[in-house]
Amino acid sequence: MFTQQLHQLSRSGQVKPNPSALAVAMAKEEARVKPLGGPNLRFEKDLPAGLPAVAIEAGPLQTVLGHLMENAVEASPQGGVVRVAARAVELSESDARSYLGKAGGGGHLLVTVTDTGTGIKPEVRRRLFAEPFFTTKVRHRGLGLAIAYRVLCAHRGGIQIDAVPPPGTGIQVRVVLPLAAHPPAAAGTLTGHAASAGNISATAVGG
Repeated sequence: MFTQQLHQLSRSGQVKPNPSALAVAMAKEEARVKPLGGPNLRFEKDLPAGLPAVAIEAGPLQTVLGHLMENAVEASPQGGVVRVAARAVELSESDARSYLGKAGGGGHLLVTVTDTGTGIKPEVRRRLFAEPFFTTKVRHRGLGLAIAYRVLCAHRGGIQIDAVPPPGTGIQVRVVLPLAAHPPAAAGTLTGHAASAGNISATAVGG
């Protein structure tokens, strides 16, 4: 696992902007990650038909989705819900600056991964992006989040990670991916508004 993560990290800065479909990448990663959860863990998806293609190749897109979903599963050892939702949004420059990474203004696909786990203590959150090898997990070396972040930076994307507001529990991760300049003809166009967000704080589990 560690060797595989190092290989992913070494390749994560490579830019591959060929258009890909979120739903296809999501289906493949869900099939891989779902068995990692216990019998009391439920997966939910809100992926409208006709989501526009994003400017990131399928492999790197699956890498980002896979690490975020793995984190959500491992954060929910007692079960609960892992939910993935997506919609097209138009980011202002101010919206883009609220994300960690290299996101700019314009059309993006907003992908939200939410779990109902126990969440993360604030002192742990502060270390996750500052220390790439930091992790609270026994089995891992903390590279999952670093890999996802580097892929997003290379493809002009961004990430926000926050605690689920009370009375809920868990972590909510928002990822923005720029839309492909020339999406497939079959892809529809949706509009939306960027999720409101304050200053980002590092609040994910290192994978």
